[in-house]
Amino acid sequence: MDDFEPSRFFSVSLCLRGEVNGYDIINRRDVSCKSLQMEVAMTGSEIRERFLQFFKQQGHTIRPSASLMPNDPTVLFTIAGMVPFKAFFLAQGELPFYRAASSQRCLRTNDIDEVGKTARHLTFFEMLGNFSFGDYFKEEAITWGWEFLTGEMKLPEEKLWVSVFKDDDESADLWHKKMGLPRERIVPLGEDNNFWKMGETGPCGPCSEILYDMGEEVGCGRPDCKVGCDCDRYLELWNLVFTQFDRDAEGRLHPLPKRNIDTGMGLERLAAVIQGVKTNFETDLLRLIINETAALSEKRYGQAGNIDCSLRIIADHMRAITFLIFDDLLPSNEGRGYVLRSLIRRAMRQGKILGLEGAFLYRLVDSVCRVMGLAELTNRREGISQIILTEEERFLSTLKQGTNILETLIEEHRREGRPTITGAEVFRLYDTYGFPVDLTREMAKEAGLSIDEAGFSEAMETQRRRARSAGLGPTKEVPVHVDAVIRAKTEFVGYERLETKARILEIIKEDKPRPEAREGEEVEIILDVSPFYGEGGGQIGDQGILTKEGVKVEIVDTQSTPYALLHQARIVSGWIKEGDEVTARVDRRRRMNIARNHTATHLLQAALREILGAHVKQAGSLVASDRLRFDFTHPSPLTDREIRRVEELVNERIRGNIPVSTFTTTLEEAREAGAMALFTEEYGDKVRVVKIGEVSLELCGGTHTQATGELSIFQLASETGVAAGIRRIEAITGEAAYQDIRKQQETINEIAERLKTEPDRVLEKVDQLVEETRTLKDNIGHLKQRLLAIRIEHLLTSVVTVEGIKLIAAEIEGMDMGSLREAADSLAAKLEGLSIVVLCSVQEGKVFWVTRVAKELTDRVHAGKLVGELAKITGGGGGGRPDFAQAGGRDPDKLHQALARTLEIVKSYLTVPPFFLTE
Repeated sequence: MDDFEPSRFFSVSLCLRGEVNGYDIINRRDVSCKSLQMEVAMTGSEIRERFLQFFKQQGHTIRPSASLMPNDPTVLFTIAGMVPFKAFFLAQGELPFYRAASSQRCLRTNDIDEVGKTARHLTFFEMLGNFSFGDYFKEEAITWGWEFLTGEMKLPEEKLWVSVFKDDDESADLWHKKMGLPRERIVPLGEDNNFWKMGETGPCGPCSEILYDMGEEVGCGRPDCKVGCDCDRYLELWNLVFTQFDRDAEGRLHPLPKRNIDTGMGLERLAAVIQGVKTNFETDLLRLIINETAALSEKRYGQAGNIDCSLRIIADHMRAITFLIFDDLLPSNEGRGYVLRSLIRRAMRQGKILGLEGAFLYRLVDSVCRVMGLAELTNRREGISQIILTEEERFLSTLKQGTNILETLIEEHRREGRPTITGAEVFRLYDTYGFPVDLTREMAKEAGLSIDEAGFSEAMETQRRRARSAGLGPTKEVPVHVDAVIRAKTEFVGYERLETKARILEIIKEDKPRPEAREGEEVEIILDVSPFYGEGGGQIGDQGILTKEGVKVEIVDTQSTPYALLHQARIVSGWIKEGDEVTARVDRRRRMNIARNHTATHLLQAALREILGAHVKQAGSLVASDRLRFDFTHPSPLTDREIRRVEELVNERIRGNIPVSTFTTTLEEAREAGAMALFTEEYGDKVRVVKIGEVSLELCGGTHTQATGELSIFQLASETGVAAGIRRIEAITGEAAYQDIRKQQETINEIAERLKTEPDRVLEKVDQLVEETRTLKDNIGHLKQRLLAIRIEHLLTSVVTVEGIKLIAAEIEGMDMGSLREAADSLAAKLEGLSIVVLCSVQEGKVFWVTRVAKELTDRVHAGKLVGELAKITGGGGGGRPDFAQAGGRDPDKLHQALARTLEIVKSYLTVPPFFLTE
């Protein structure tokens, strides 16, 4: 045992050592992943490190893996190793480095249905890559690729094949003449396989793939099987992309002035080859998680296809789930959070197939931590486990109900020969019971049915429209642009000044460039220089104006892209065109309010960590001009005392007028200094640090005040829970806080005036009124009781006898349903012998009915049926037990007509044999 410390989530028990598929494994039930060991020639972690060190020796800057959630509007997740470098490939001017290498964590869900069923499909994977931004090109990329695989990884040359684009003779010659690869192992392929493009136009270029022959026993067995076959024999290890052309609208290729290299090699695939296994799932990067799950479910991997598939899916999804939460994503019903929630629920469904009924995924986080070997991941193991556990428990509470309903639906459809579950039925499961659409789809497919995808989408869109009309959901659409449209680069100068001269580089409308825009049009504008802050890090974008002679353009929002600032604009007067010189001016008052709220979030986080503990970590934020919202990790609601202390501490530091300073340093130096990183922020080598005296040190690209005193006051508006282990504080500062305090004071003054007292005596006067009201209510209650008693005595004189049964049918004015029930009970108790009581009343235009029947009579007169008939006459309905029932009506004018028929209806029941009345 090393330094593993058991927690409340994980337990260690006795282990039995055994051998499975050639690996030395300790298999056991309910034991930490610490005890699962694999002996392999080279672990995945060692391969990763060897790759990065190899390219470091070739002059590459080694970049850490970026977040799975890129700050890029064109993609939902980081889907390839080049995503964090997109701006580098398109940027103009000086770059911080021209060679880079990384092992980038990636997430793809487009082939999620194939995960577990094939040898290679994964949702989460690591992409090893080396990149050149206008530096080296084909010869170096090919040379280093071959040297790494054959020299560093010791792969046998006779097992390696390459493919090239059919027209790329240069690459083919390099492989043959320089690397010595026989011509017969250099396979030319067409554009579909070996030509990369960003879109229909724009940067593109040929590819060269390095493939490994996995052996005839793995392939399709056909005699003509070769590179390019769909089977698993020739495994693509490494794809080398040579970006050397710019394709125009007519399809012509023009050489790029700066050629780029973009390579990608799946770590899991390379590990499978080096470790001598046939699938990604048998590598140490996944197999230990599979073994952990197998132990929990008392199953064995390799025994049955469906069991193996479930174990593989869980192992794959657990890596994705763990790292999405590590990157500060939380389960939700929208966007990226919905993908996370779906992955958790898909994995839970596979657990159910394995016989795991309760929560279990949270116990696998430790396995993922040990497999990946990242200290920062291990340090957050407990928090990640807690979020998963809470999500599992929440889903388990709805899963059973949704599953039962869906199984009933499936049975009905199969019995009636209907092959498709309607969109309305799918939406009801999703909307009412929280049942995931993908699970509905899977369960339907297993039963040989399909779902109406279009009908479901239509129902979802209808719901979104209702939500928007009710003021719910997002208030604006964030523009999404293809890379080919946004090529310009903006220099942001908004930290130093709020007004500057600028030139219009691009005008965009509906994702297409426009040469000009005229009065009344709404467009997006890219400037060469801009003082406008683009939305990011939780801070909303700036507003303001662009002006020139005869022209006024209103900037209603500013969005960041990986390449430029996108100014959403409305042409108020005049017209603009590309190349125009304008004056760009930010709304100063609005910016200052935003700055106050942003500085307040830093003070708030510092106060929360000081009062609640160092476990507090930002989990989301909104910095607007009128308020701030701050989400943070904490397991329970704050007490009134904690809320008061947080507010006091922030205001104490505001009164201290502590200087707020910013400086730029390296990411490594900032981390060593203890700087905290804000939510979803991406950082390069150089980072901006915001320092508030000795109180706060955070990496932040937002705008801030120069001193805390500029906030004036901090007022905490609310503290609520938004997700498992996540709390939310909303607050206001400065002008908004002053206006709120002023409004509260005006309200107090108005109340004091109405109560004819002084403002400082309002509370005393209110307490006095509350006590007087309570006394009056008690007196009214006593009077009602006395009045009811009198009415009951009066009603006892109006008894009608029907075939020896006492009947009272009467209206009591001004009674609610509760009072009617009480009156009926009292009358029934006072009547001797067999009795039926029918009472009604009208209140606020509604009719209330109550019937009580002696238990000895219920075989002849059913209280529920009797009240139902009477209520129907007054335009309503109801029912209940045989001895007591109640109902309502909408037509008070028919009340006396119904009462007049009571005797007739009762007589009709008494003349019918008892067995006709039973239910």
